[in-house]
Amino acid sequence: MSDFAELLRRYRTARSLTQEELATRARITQKAVGALERGERRRPYPHTVRALADALGLDDDERARLVAAVPRSETSTAARARSSRLVQIPTDDRLPAPASPVIGRDDQVEAIVGALRVPSRPVMTLTGPGGVGKTTLALLVAAAAREQFPAGTVLVELADIRSADDVVPAIAGALGVPDTGTADLIGAVASFVGNRRLLLVLDNIEHVLSCASAVATLVSTCPALTILSTGRTPMRIRAEREVRVAPLDHDTSVRLFRERMNARGGTVAEDQRDADAIAQLCRHADGLPLALELAATAASRIGPRTLLQTMDAPPDIAPHDLPTRQRSITATLDWSTRLLTDPARRLLARLSVCVGGFTWPDALAVSGLIAAHATRALTELVEHSLVIHVGDIGDEERFRLLEPIRQHAAEHLDHDQADDARTGLTNSVLATARVLASDLHGAGQVTALHRLEAGLGNLRVVLDQLIEHDRDDDAAELLWLVWLHLAIRGHAREGSTWAARLHPRPLTLQSRIRLLVAWAGLEHLTAPTDACRRSRQALDLATGDDEDELLATQAATLAASTAVFSRDLPLARELVDEANRRADTLGDPYWITHARMATTQIALLAGHAPDIEQAARDAETAARHLGSAFETGAALNLRAVAAQLGGRNDEAAGLLGEAIDLAVAAVNSWTLTYMLSTLAVVAVRLGDPDAGARLFGAWSAYANAHGVVEDFPTTHELVTRDIDQARRDLGSAAFDVAWRSGREAGMAELVEIARKVRDQASH
Repeated sequence: MSDFAELLRRYRTARSLTQEELATRARITQKAVGALERGERRRPYPHTVRALADALGLDDDERARLVAAVPRSETSTAARARSSRLVQIPTDDRLPAPASPVIGRDDQVEAIVGALRVPSRPVMTLTGPGGVGKTTLALLVAAAAREQFPAGTVLVELADIRSADDVVPAIAGALGVPDTGTADLIGAVASFVGNRRLLLVLDNIEHVLSCASAVATLVSTCPALTILSTGRTPMRIRAEREVRVAPLDHDTSVRLFRERMNARGGTVAEDQRDADAIAQLCRHADGLPLALELAATAASRIGPRTLLQTMDAPPDIAPHDLPTRQRSITATLDWSTRLLTDPARRLLARLSVCVGGFTWPDALAVSGLIAAHATRALTELVEHSLVIHVGDIGDEERFRLLEPIRQHAAEHLDHDQADDARTGLTNSVLATARVLASDLHGAGQVTALHRLEAGLGNLRVVLDQLIEHDRDDDAAELLWLVWLHLAIRGHAREGSTWAARLHPRPLTLQSRIRLLVAWAGLEHLTAPTDACRRSRQALDLATGDDEDELLATQAATLAASTAVFSRDLPLARELVDEANRRADTLGDPYWITHARMATTQIALLAGHAPDIEQAARDAETAARHLGSAFETGAALNLRAVAAQLGGRNDEAAGLLGEAIDLAVAAVNSWTLTYMLSTLAVVAVRLGDPDAGARLFGAWSAYANAHGVVEDFPTTHELVTRDIDQARRDLGSAAFDVAWRSGREAGMAELVEIARKVRDQASH
C-alpha cells in the first residue's frame, strides 16, 4: 500500500467516516475512494486531492502531508526520452495544460485511458455538444496515458483547417513531415509512423468529417498507431469507438461555477439568495463547462443575482435537431455579450474573421476603432474570458478566440461588416509580411518563421479576400513575400495551389515576375524541371527594357539551382555564372549566399574536388555573413559533403551536428533528409556503424515520407557503399535492429545521435 493510500485511510477512519460518506462529501465516487485507499490509483489529480482534503476538514499540516504523499511523476532521463520520441512543431513535446483546474472528470479520464489499451479499435472519438469540454478531456487523457505511448503524443489542432483535404497535410506537418508534393501523402505519413506506438490527438474534427476514409487508411497501415479525436459527431469508421462526453451534473456544476467565480476575483456571499441564484444559473448553463465559465466570469463582475436578473428567457432560435445543451451555450454566449460595452461587442464580432489567432495590429485593423478605443475593447474581451491571451510567439503577443466563441461571434456579423473586417485583416497581414521579408532573408529568420507560421490561418483568409476582390497584384506580392516560409515549413504544395490560381489572372509585369519567382521557389524540390522553366520565364521578363535587378537576380539564382536538381549541367553552369554576377552586382547577401550554394552543387555534380572544396567554403562564408538558420544549415551540409569526400570525417561530423541544430531551431525538415544521409556515412567512416545504421534508418524514413529520392550522384554512391559497410560491421541482425530504431526515432533522438557522432569525432 502506498503512503498516500495509508494516510488517506488513516485520516478517514480518524473522523469516523465511511468510504461512501467521504465520497459524498468530496463529490467523487465511492469506487474512486476505494481505489485510492487500496493503492490502485497511485497518482490522483491535484483537484481530487484538494476535494478530499476539504471533505476531511484537514488542517494546514495534515493537508501538506497528504499532498506530499502523492507519488511524483517519473522524471528520469529515460522517461523523458520515451516521452519525446516524436517531437511536435515547435520542438516542445509537452501537451498544453488546461488553463484552470478541471473538476468532475477523474473517473472518465481513468476509463478512457484504460480503453485506449484495447488494440482492436485504434480510433477513439470524444463526442458531445460544443463547450462540453471535449478538448480539455482529450488533453487530460493524453497526459495520463503518456507511458502507454513511448513514441510520444502529437496534438493536431484542426479548428482552422479549411477542408478535409487539408487534414492529412496538417498531420504531416505536426509530425515534422514537410509537404514536398508526394502524390500519396497518406502513404508517406504511414511510412514515417511505421510501427511506432504513437498517440495522435485530432482536435475539432467535426467540420472535416470526410477525412474519415484517410484516417481509416492510416490506422489500418500503422498497427501501433492510436488516434484520439474530438468532434460533435463521430467519424463512423469501423476502427472507431465513440465516447460521449456528458455535461456535468448539477452539484459538480455548482462547484465549478463557484471555483471559477472566486478565481476571477468575485465574492460568493454565504447568503441563500446567492446560492439559489447560482443554482439557477447552473441550470441555465445545463452542465456545459464553457457556459459555466462564461457565466461565472460575468457573475464575478456584477454578482450572481444581478446576472440572473439581466437574463430573459432565450428564444429557441437554434435548429430543433440540435441538443438542448447546444442551444443553451448559444444563449449563455448571448448573455455574456450583452454585458459588454458596444465597442467590445462590435470588436468581438469583427475578430471572428481571424482564423487561428491574431496580433494586436490585426485586432486594431479589423476593429474599425481608433487605437485607444480598440485597446479598451480588447482588454474588456480578455477580462471576460471571451478572448484568450495565448502569449509570446516569435517575440509577438498573440490572442485567439476559442472556436465556439468565434463561430458564435461570426453569426452577429453581417456581410458588409465581415467584408470590411477582412479588408482590415488583409491590410494588416500584408503590412506584416512586408516587414518580415527582410528578417526572413537574414539573421531574424527563425523569429520571422515562427510569426508567419502562427498567422498561417489568417494568410489563407487574406489570399481568398484578395482574389475575391480582384486584388491580384497584392495577392502575387504576398505570395512572393512568404514563399520561403511556406517551403521551409512544409506548405509548398498549398503555396503552389495559390500560384496556380493566380497564374491566369491579369497581372502587371512586376507581379507576373514575382508570381513566377514564388512558384519556382515552391516547386524547387517537388518539380525542379517545372521550377527551372518558371524561373527562366521570370528571368526573361525581368531583363526587358525596365529591368528589375532584384527580381532578375532571384530568378537567375533559382533557375541555376533548379537546373542542378534537373541534372542539366551545361544549363546550370550558364545560369550560375549569371546568378553570381547579378548577386554580386546587387550586393544582396541572401542571394549571394544562394548563388554560392548553387555553385557548390554544380561542382559536386561535375565531380571536380578542388572546385568543390573552394565553392563549399565560399558558400559557408556567405551564409555565416548572412546569419540565417536555413541557409547556414544548407551551406554547412555542402561543406560537410566536401569534407567527407576529402576524407576529413571528423570535420564533417562537426559541421553536420551544427547544421542539424540549426534545422531544429528553424523547425526546418526540408533539408534534413540530406543531412541525415551525409552524417550516416560519416558515422560509419568514424567507426560507429550502430549510429550509422540508425541514421540510415532515419534517413530512409524521412526520404520515404517526404518523397525525396537521394539520387544526387556523389552522395548516392556514398550512401549505397556505406550502408553495405555498416551491415558488414554489425552483422545483419544487429544492423536491422539499429535500422528500425532509426526509423522510429524522433527529432530529439536524432539531435542526440548527431551530437554523439560529433563528440566522438572531436576526441
